[in-house]
Amino acid sequence: MRLISLMLCAIFIFVGCGSDETPTPIAEQTPPNYFLDAVGSSWVYRNPDGYEWTREITDGYTTAETDYQRFTYTTVDAEDELDYLKPNAFRVAENRVFFSIGEKVDRYIQDDLPTLVQDEFAGLEINIALEATSHPDFVFFQFPLSPNVEWEAFNTKVNGSLVLQNLVLLQIPIEAHVSIKGKVIAESPIETPAGRFDSAFQIVYEMEFTHTLFPEAEVLRQQQTVWFVPHVGIVKIEDESGITELIAYTFPRTIEA
Repeated sequence: MRLISLMLCAIFIFVGCGSDETPTPIAEQTPPNYFLDAVGSSWVYRNPDGYEWTREITDGYTTAETDYQRFTYTTVDAEDELDYLKPNAFRVAENRVFFSIGEKVDRYIQDDLPTLVQDEFAGLEINIALEATSHPDFVFFQFPLSPNVEWEAFNTKVNGSLVLQNLVLLQIPIEAHVSIKGKVIAESPIETPAGRFDSAFQIVYEMEFTHTLFPEAEVLRQQQTVWFVPHVGIVKIEDESGITELIAYTFPRTIEA
């Protein structure tokens, strides 16, 4: 009987010594957005020649009442093509990701078109004067992604003049048209130097650049394929120059109780 009494006392003492405080929940990490847009996020890539370059979200700004996030690049080779996958700024709105590439379009036309027509004007100095144009943003994609979805990613026209020998009287009117279409080809796992990802969306972009400098419009075509992993970013790019792969990435982690 004494043994039973001692056991009951021990139970009461144990229960009575319990804490009245509610256990503090374990902090949980807030997952990054479908398209990473936090300042401080960065990606390191290796291009087909073995050179590495970095893209980082450094800050944001507002123009024409529209908010953008800024991309900053390090160790990027000089562009000789319209690389719309390396925008200087982007924004996310209405479940769509927009890249700001208007300046790239103008620079590409001014720098590349003289090269395309230099044989026809051998020995002459060629410059391109463009009319001011407000370009739309390039629609990288609409999320969530799914295979077989197609969209018009970009469509713009630029008017201007080809100026010979810097003489106003030697001008030839030109019109340039840039259109880009996107399509999600497939979803599958992918292995990269940055790691293995179980779900990567393969997206093909077809660009057409048309100029009307001559009686018959000339059309140039370019294709780029990207593999995008939700909550991570672009992990692989393939074009006529070869394959660029993600080798490392970092992003800030927001902790909430």
